[in-house]
Amino acid sequence: MNDIRTNLDERLNLIETRLLEMTELVAERVGLVTSAMLEGDVDAADALVAGDDDIDLLSMQVEEGCIDTLVREQPVASDLRFVVAALHMNSDVERSGDLVTNIAKAVGRLQGAHPDDRVRDLVVRMSVQAQLLMRRGAEAFRSRDAELAESIDELDDVLDDLHYRYIQHVITDARRGDLDPQQSLQLALVGRFYERIGDHAENIGERVRYIVDGWMPEAQAAERARARASGVEPDRPTRGLAVIDSIAQERRVDAIRRDFVANVSHELKTPVGAMSLLAETLAGDQDASDRSRLTDMLQKEAKRVENIIDDLLELTRLEEAADARSDVRVDEVVERAVEAVQAFADTHGVAVAVVGLPTDEVIRGERRQLVRAVANLLDNGVRYSDAGQTITVSVEPIEDGVAVTVKDEGVGIPRAELERVFERFYRVDRARSRETGGTGLGLAIVRHVAQNHGGRVLVESKPGEGSSFTMQLPRSGGES
Repeated sequence: MNDIRTNLDERLNLIETRLLEMTELVAERVGLVTSAMLEGDVDAADALVAGDDDIDLLSMQVEEGCIDTLVREQPVASDLRFVVAALHMNSDVERSGDLVTNIAKAVGRLQGAHPDDRVRDLVVRMSVQAQLLMRRGAEAFRSRDAELAESIDELDDVLDDLHYRYIQHVITDARRGDLDPQQSLQLALVGRFYERIGDHAENIGERVRYIVDGWMPEAQAAERARARASGVEPDRPTRGLAVIDSIAQERRVDAIRRDFVANVSHELKTPVGAMSLLAETLAGDQDASDRSRLTDMLQKEAKRVENIIDDLLELTRLEEAADARSDVRVDEVVERAVEAVQAFADTHGVAVAVVGLPTDEVIRGERRQLVRAVANLLDNGVRYSDAGQTITVSVEPIEDGVAVTVKDEGVGIPRAELERVFERFYRVDRARSRETGGTGLGLAIVRHVAQNHGGRVLVESKPGEGSSFTMQLPRSGGES
């Protein structure tokens, strides 16, 4: 009997492993196909079309594993639920892979199309949300977390809203004559493909809940159908929409708060754990050179914790307090920001150059916040540049405002990642960030400062070609 159970567990584990591998592969391909589409890279798109065979192979292995388990083993009720759910999930993940392939096929058909920046931005945001949904489904499946699975429903609402706005902008571009009818149709289909990936992720969440507690939306729908067939109309709620919306909003806020607390805990856990280990080693080490080296490492980790806490406090200050505003000269902001990071740049062998700095540009704002924001952009540029490269700071007047641009020659950012670089604790290259001591909060602070001053921050980048961050600030300074 133990041998039978062992064989069954091995088969179920293999099915789960293949499903998780499939889901992650689809999520990765969503990011890759988005980059290919926005850059018009037909070769990359064709490679993704060919790569769909990898997903089909995994899907076939999952299906064969499920059938083999049903035929050869003796699964109990809970195991049967797993196998049934796995078959459904396999179909959803495979279809998501087909949708990615459809987007890749659209790349060649969109040659010569020039959608506006808003449409392109919404494509990136839909891509990021679709990847999040797929990975959330995978994590819920891996951890058997029914609450996490249920949260996918609300996250899918965000993707649905992005898709609605995207379609509206595509229609607007078509009406203006910026897109021909065929291009408009292709773009509309692309948006629909992203939305359907979210629908499949939502289905995955439902299957996880079925595995955990037997929850089946189909059973509820069948009950309603039987009631209608018997002439009994089910009760229809006529009130409570606002309450439901309020609960959904509270859940979103709670989810954001939980994610933030988890991220903070994770970010602090690593350096604090390192400090504890270093202190223990230091206490038992009598060698003078080793003690000196361990002391330096301990100080470095302590500084990392200090920087994270400092940035967290700065974010809190930006969100909760309104600092006094005054007329601020932009050239003085740039000069102070350069001074603040010059030593750090010198240590890494990165040059900082200031070009085209006007002395007559004045905005209304909070000097300390503005210096901090520009310094953070410079600091970020240094961390992702190699020795011998140059970071350039420029200021130019724009309509009703001023644009401060920090351009580096560093590693660059994949297009699919651009939307997320301003999220708290998000890092494109985590290994490099840890090596240079970054907190993952610098760009989030930049965004808050820009918003506090009625402006915005933009980013342009290509892998291997560097990045350009531009903070646009109105001369009025936004709210006073």
